[in-house]
Amino acid sequence: NLGNIVAIIGNDNRQKYIICPSTLLTQCNPFSSCNDVLVHNSSASSGYYDVNLSNGSVITVYCDMDGDNCDGEGGWIRVAQLNMSEPGATCPPGLTLQNYNNIDHSLCGRSSYGCNSTFFSTYGLNYTKVCGKVRGYQFGHIDAFGTGTNNIDSHYVDGISITYGNNPRQHIWTYAGGDREFNIGGGDCPCNSGSSVVVPTFVGNDYYCESGPGNSGILYVEDFLWDGQQCNGIESTCCTNPNMPWFLKSLNETTTDDIELRVCAGSSPTSEETPLDIIEIYIK
Repeated sequence: NLGNIVAIIGNDNRQKYIICPSTLLTQCNPFSSCNDVLVHNSSASSGYYDVNLSNGSVITVYCDMDGDNCDGEGGWIRVAQLNMSEPGATCPPGLTLQNYNNIDHSLCGRSSYGCNSTFFSTYGLNYTKVCGKVRGYQFGHIDAFGTGTNNIDSHYVDGISITYGNNPRQHIWTYAGGDREFNIGGGDCPCNSGSSVVVPTFVGNDYYCESGPGNSGILYVEDFLWDGQQCNGIESTCCTNPNMPWFLKSLNETTTDDIELRVCAGSSPTSEETPLDIIEIYIK
Protein backbone atom coordinates (compact mmCIF):
# COMPACT_ATOMS: atom_id res chain seq x y z
CA ASN A 1 0.00 0.00 0.00
CA LEU A 2 2.95 2.36 -0.41
CA GLY A 3 1.69 5.74 -1.68
CA ASN A 4 -1.98 4.78 -1.20
CA ILE A 5 -4.75 6.01 1.07
CA VAL A 6 -6.39 3.19 2.98
CA ALA A 7 -9.89 3.55 4.44
CA ILE A 8 -10.85 1.56 7.53
CA ILE A 9 -13.99 1.38 9.67
CA GLY A 10 -13.44 1.79 13.40
CA ASN A 11 -15.40 0.23 16.26
CA ASP A 12 -17.51 3.37 16.38
CA ASN A 13 -18.51 2.81 12.72
CA ARG A 14 -16.63 5.93 11.70
CA GLN A 15 -14.55 5.75 8.55
CA LYS A 16 -10.89 6.58 9.02
CA TYR A 17 -8.11 7.04 6.51
CA ILE A 18 -4.46 6.04 6.70
CA ILE A 19 -2.08 7.78 4.34
CA CYS A 20 0.79 5.41 3.56
CA PRO A 21 4.23 6.81 2.74
CA SER A 22 5.52 6.39 -0.78
CA THR A 23 8.74 4.71 0.43
CA LEU A 24 9.65 2.47 3.34
CA LEU A 25 10.88 4.36 6.38
CA THR A 26 14.39 3.61 7.64
CA GLN A 27 14.23 1.60 10.84
CA CYS A 28 15.62 3.40 13.84
CA ASN A 29 18.81 1.76 15.06
CA PRO A 30 19.07 1.86 18.88
CA PHE A 31 22.56 0.36 19.21
CA SER A 32 25.52 2.41 20.36
CA SER A 33 28.02 -0.48 20.45
CA CYS A 34 28.30 -4.22 20.00
CA ASN A 35 27.84 -4.59 23.73
CA ASP A 36 24.61 -2.61 23.44
CA VAL A 37 23.40 -5.13 20.86
CA LEU A 38 23.79 -7.87 23.48
CA VAL A 39 21.88 -5.81 26.03
CA HIS A 40 18.91 -5.75 23.65
CA ASN A 41 19.38 -9.33 22.42
CA SER A 42 21.41 -11.65 24.63
CA SER A 43 21.36 -14.36 21.95
CA ALA A 44 22.74 -12.15 19.19
CA SER A 45 25.31 -13.97 17.08
CA SER A 46 28.64 -12.71 15.77
CA GLY A 47 28.32 -10.71 12.57
CA TYR A 48 27.84 -7.25 11.13
CA TYR A 49 25.64 -4.68 12.88
CA ASP A 50 24.81 -1.01 12.42
CA VAL A 51 26.00 1.18 15.28
CA ASN A 52 25.10 4.81 15.99
CA LEU A 53 27.99 7.21 16.54
CA SER A 54 27.84 10.25 18.81
CA ASN A 55 27.73 12.56 15.75
CA GLY A 56 24.51 10.94 14.57
CA SER A 57 26.03 8.91 11.74
CA VAL A 58 25.65 5.15 11.44
CA ILE A 59 28.47 2.71 10.63
CA THR A 60 28.49 -1.03 10.04
CA VAL A 61 30.93 -2.94 12.26
CA TYR A 62 31.77 -6.56 12.91
CA CYS A 63 30.76 -7.71 16.40
CA ASP A 64 32.31 -10.69 18.15
CA MET A 65 29.49 -11.95 20.33
CA ASP A 66 31.41 -14.86 21.84
CA GLY A 67 34.71 -13.33 22.96
CA ASP A 68 36.31 -16.77 23.07
CA ASN A 69 39.74 -15.31 22.26
CA CYS A 70 39.30 -12.35 24.61
CA ASP A 71 37.43 -12.36 27.93
CA GLY A 72 34.94 -15.12 27.19
CA GLU A 73 32.13 -12.58 26.85
CA GLY A 74 30.71 -10.95 23.73
CA GLY A 75 30.24 -7.34 22.69
CA TRP A 76 33.64 -6.80 21.04
CA ILE A 77 33.99 -4.41 18.08
CA ARG A 78 36.59 -5.35 15.49
CA VAL A 79 38.71 -2.36 14.51
CA ALA A 80 41.53 -4.11 12.63
CA GLN A 81 41.78 -7.19 10.45
CA LEU A 82 44.63 -8.14 8.14
CA ASN A 83 45.73 -11.45 6.64
CA MET A 84 48.38 -11.01 3.98
CA SER A 85 47.94 -14.60 2.76
CA GLU A 86 44.48 -13.73 1.42
CA PRO A 87 44.16 -12.73 -2.26
CA GLY A 88 44.33 -8.97 -2.81
CA ALA A 89 45.55 -8.17 0.71
CA THR A 90 47.65 -5.01 1.08
CA CYS A 91 49.58 -3.49 3.95
CA PRO A 92 47.77 -0.79 5.94
CA PRO A 93 48.91 2.82 5.36
CA GLY A 94 52.27 3.53 6.99
CA LEU A 95 53.63 0.00 6.67
CA THR A 96 55.68 -1.21 3.72
CA LEU A 97 55.11 -4.26 1.55
CA GLN A 98 58.04 -6.69 1.87
CA ASN A 99 58.78 -9.76 -0.24
CA TYR A 100 61.03 -12.66 0.74
CA ASN A 101 62.04 -15.56 -1.47
CA ASN A 102 61.05 -18.32 0.97
CA ILE A 103 57.41 -17.41 1.65
CA ASP A 104 54.49 -17.44 -0.77
CA HIS A 105 52.92 -14.11 0.22
CA SER A 106 54.06 -10.57 1.00
CA LEU A 107 54.58 -9.28 4.54
CA CYS A 108 54.28 -5.84 6.12
CA GLY A 109 57.11 -4.02 7.86
CA ARG A 110 59.25 -0.88 7.88
CA SER A 111 60.76 1.22 5.15
CA SER A 112 63.53 2.67 7.31
CA TYR A 113 65.36 2.67 10.66
CA GLY A 114 63.29 3.05 13.84
CA CYS A 115 59.53 2.66 13.86
CA ASN A 116 56.89 2.79 11.14
CA SER A 117 53.31 3.11 12.32
CA THR A 118 49.76 2.59 11.17
CA PHE A 119 46.53 3.65 12.87
CA PHE A 120 43.23 1.82 13.28
CA SER A 121 40.13 3.93 13.83
CA THR A 122 37.95 3.26 16.84
CA TYR A 123 35.19 5.41 15.31
CA GLY A 124 35.13 7.71 18.35
CA LEU A 125 33.55 4.94 20.44
CA ASN A 126 34.30 4.61 24.14
CA TYR A 127 36.31 1.57 25.19
CA THR A 128 38.15 0.28 28.25
CA LYS A 129 39.39 -3.09 26.94
CA VAL A 130 41.51 -4.11 23.98
CA CYS A 131 41.99 -7.63 22.66
CA GLY A 132 43.90 -8.86 19.64
CA LYS A 133 46.63 -10.86 17.98
CA VAL A 134 49.62 -10.32 15.71
CA ARG A 135 51.67 -12.89 13.78
CA GLY A 136 55.20 -12.07 12.71
CA TYR A 137 58.50 -13.58 11.68
CA GLN A 138 62.17 -13.21 12.61
CA PHE A 139 64.49 -11.77 10.01
CA GLY A 140 68.14 -11.28 10.94
CA HIS A 141 69.56 -10.14 14.25
CA ILE A 142 66.57 -8.84 16.25
CA ASP A 143 67.20 -7.77 19.84
CA ALA A 144 63.89 -7.75 21.77
CA PHE A 145 64.34 -5.04 24.44
CA GLY A 146 68.09 -4.87 23.87
CA THR A 147 67.98 -1.20 22.88
CA GLY A 148 67.96 -0.37 26.59
CA THR A 149 65.60 2.59 26.22
CA ASN A 150 62.71 3.26 28.58
CA ASN A 151 60.97 5.72 26.25
CA ILE A 152 57.67 4.55 24.79
CA ASP A 153 57.89 7.12 21.99
CA SER A 154 61.17 5.64 20.73
CA HIS A 155 62.07 2.27 19.16
CA TYR A 156 62.20 0.59 22.57
CA VAL A 157 61.70 -2.88 21.07
CA ASP A 158 62.60 -4.95 18.06
CA GLY A 159 59.07 -6.05 17.35
CA ILE A 160 55.54 -4.68 17.45
CA SER A 161 54.26 -1.91 19.74
CA ILE A 162 50.51 -1.38 20.21
CA THR A 163 49.47 1.87 21.89
CA TYR A 164 46.81 4.56 22.07
CA GLY A 165 47.00 8.31 22.69
CA ASN A 166 50.04 10.57 22.39
CA ASN A 167 52.41 12.81 24.35
CA PRO A 168 53.21 10.23 25.57
CA ARG A 169 51.68 7.17 24.01
CA GLN A 170 49.85 4.80 26.36
CA HIS A 171 50.99 1.20 26.23
CA ILE A 172 48.59 -1.61 25.36
CA TRP A 173 50.78 -4.56 24.33
CA THR A 174 54.22 -5.36 22.94
CA TYR A 175 55.26 -8.29 20.75
CA ALA A 176 59.05 -8.57 21.08
CA GLY A 177 61.32 -10.63 18.87
CA GLY A 178 64.35 -12.15 20.60
CA ASP A 179 67.72 -12.97 19.05
CA ARG A 180 68.06 -16.66 19.99
CA GLU A 181 65.72 -19.07 21.72
CA PHE A 182 68.62 -20.83 23.47
CA ASN A 183 70.47 -17.82 24.88
CA ILE A 184 70.15 -15.23 27.69
CA GLY A 185 72.11 -12.35 26.21
CA GLY A 186 71.04 -8.71 26.08
CA GLY A 187 69.12 -9.15 22.83
CA ASP A 188 67.26 -12.29 23.85
CA CYS A 189 63.81 -12.57 25.37
CA PRO A 190 63.62 -11.47 29.02
CA CYS A 191 61.25 -14.37 29.67
CA ASN A 192 63.94 -16.91 28.74
CA SER A 193 64.77 -18.93 31.85
CA GLY A 194 67.71 -17.31 33.67
CA SER A 195 67.58 -14.02 31.75
CA SER A 196 68.50 -10.75 33.47
CA VAL A 197 67.18 -8.51 30.67
CA VAL A 198 65.13 -5.62 32.07
CA VAL A 199 61.74 -4.89 30.51
CA PRO A 200 60.77 -1.19 30.16
CA THR A 201 58.63 -0.08 33.08
CA PHE A 202 55.71 1.03 30.89
CA VAL A 203 55.56 -2.47 29.35
CA GLY A 204 55.50 -4.40 32.61
CA ASN A 205 54.08 -7.87 32.05
CA ASP A 206 52.02 -6.83 29.04
CA TYR A 207 54.15 -8.42 26.35
CA TYR A 208 54.95 -11.61 24.48
CA CYS A 209 58.47 -12.46 23.38
CA GLU A 210 59.61 -15.28 21.16
CA SER A 211 62.56 -16.10 18.89
CA GLY A 212 63.17 -18.00 15.71
CA PRO A 213 65.90 -20.63 15.61
CA GLY A 214 68.75 -18.13 15.20
CA ASN A 215 69.87 -14.81 13.80
CA SER A 216 71.31 -15.34 10.33
CA GLY A 217 70.11 -13.15 7.48
CA ILE A 218 67.08 -15.19 6.45
CA LEU A 219 63.37 -15.09 7.19
CA TYR A 220 62.42 -17.90 9.57
CA VAL A 221 59.13 -19.16 8.16
CA GLU A 222 59.11 -22.47 10.03
CA ASP A 223 58.63 -20.85 13.43
CA PHE A 224 56.03 -18.09 13.65
CA LEU A 225 56.66 -15.52 16.36
CA TRP A 226 54.26 -15.18 19.32
CA ASP A 227 52.15 -18.24 18.59
CA GLY A 228 53.32 -20.09 21.69
CA GLN A 229 54.63 -22.98 19.61
CA GLN A 230 58.14 -24.42 19.12
CA CYS A 231 59.37 -22.72 22.28
CA ASN A 232 62.32 -24.94 23.00
CA GLY A 233 64.67 -25.18 25.96
CA ILE A 234 64.99 -22.04 28.05
CA GLU A 235 62.47 -20.23 25.82
CA SER A 236 59.68 -22.50 27.04
CA THR A 237 58.97 -20.06 29.89
CA CYS A 238 58.00 -17.46 27.28
CA CYS A 239 55.13 -19.57 25.99
CA THR A 240 53.15 -20.50 29.10
CA ASN A 241 50.11 -18.36 28.28
CA PRO A 242 47.61 -20.70 26.56
CA ASN A 243 45.94 -17.72 24.85
CA MET A 244 48.98 -16.85 22.72
CA PRO A 245 49.04 -15.12 20.29
CA TRP A 246 45.93 -13.37 21.68
CA PHE A 247 46.34 -10.62 24.27
CA LEU A 248 43.76 -8.99 26.55
CA LYS A 249 44.34 -5.60 28.14
CA SER A 250 42.06 -3.69 30.54
CA LEU A 251 42.90 0.01 30.45
CA ASN A 252 43.03 2.30 33.47
CA GLU A 253 40.67 4.73 31.79
CA THR A 254 37.92 5.10 29.22
CA THR A 255 39.16 6.41 25.89
CA THR A 256 38.07 6.99 22.31
CA ASP A 257 41.62 7.24 20.90
CA ASP A 258 42.53 5.41 17.73
CA ILE A 259 44.91 2.48 18.14
CA GLU A 260 48.45 2.76 16.80
CA LEU A 261 50.52 -0.25 15.74
CA ARG A 262 54.23 0.27 15.15
CA VAL A 263 56.81 -2.07 13.67
CA CYS A 264 60.12 -1.13 15.32
CA ALA A 265 63.80 -2.03 15.32
CA GLY A 266 67.13 -0.39 15.99
CA SER A 267 68.61 -1.10 12.55
CA SER A 268 67.42 -0.93 8.95
CA PRO A 269 64.86 -3.50 7.74
CA THR A 270 67.47 -5.00 5.42
CA SER A 271 69.47 -6.20 8.44
CA GLU A 272 66.79 -6.95 11.04
CA GLU A 273 63.02 -6.99 11.00
CA THR A 274 59.90 -8.58 12.49
CA PRO A 275 57.59 -8.38 9.46
CA LEU A 276 53.99 -9.40 10.07
CA ASP A 277 51.18 -10.92 8.07
CA ILE A 278 48.25 -11.14 10.50
CA ILE A 279 46.64 -8.40 12.62
CA GLU A 280 43.29 -8.59 14.41
CA ILE A 281 42.23 -6.08 17.09
CA TYR A 282 38.97 -5.62 19.02
CA ILE A 283 37.76 -3.04 21.55
CA LYS A 284 35.00 -3.02 24.17
